[in-house]
Amino acid sequence: MQFPISIGLRRSRFLVGILAVSAVLAIAMVMALPWSIGAQAGVCLFVLIVASIALRQLGPTLSEIRLDESGGIQIVLVGKNEPVAATLLPGATVHPWLTVARLKTDDGRVVLLAVAVDSLKRADFRRLRVFLRWRAEFSAEEGDVP
Repeated sequence: MQFPISIGLRRSRFLVGILAVSAVLAIAMVMALPWSIGAQAGVCLFVLIVASIALRQLGPTLSEIRLDESGGIQIVLVGKNEPVAATLLPGATVHPWLTVARLKTDDGRVVLLAVAVDSLKRADFRRLRVFLRWRAEFSAEEGDVP
């Protein structure tokens, strides 16, 4: 790998699809219940509101992530152009189709990085997984490891 690596992020169509299918199944199950039409409409409205809130949360909070050779990470937040140094917190999950990690910026903000395989280019996804498994330095909190 040649460092530094800059990876652009976008919303995952896979996760949006899972959310849409879940909302449709929930509405179908509510409509199958022997409730009054008013109760069914109220619960269906609630399901749609929760799905819209979840859809808004699925949007990326990071527009770019930069990986350094020394194991450092810099992130670019959505709507900003300046990279911010971040530290990888313990507990990252790296799978072939989904990667979840928590990053802590220098100002104390914790950002969740949830990247599905379709959120970025396939080669960049592989680079990110390899980096998180072998190169990244984790910040260890006091008392976290004996």
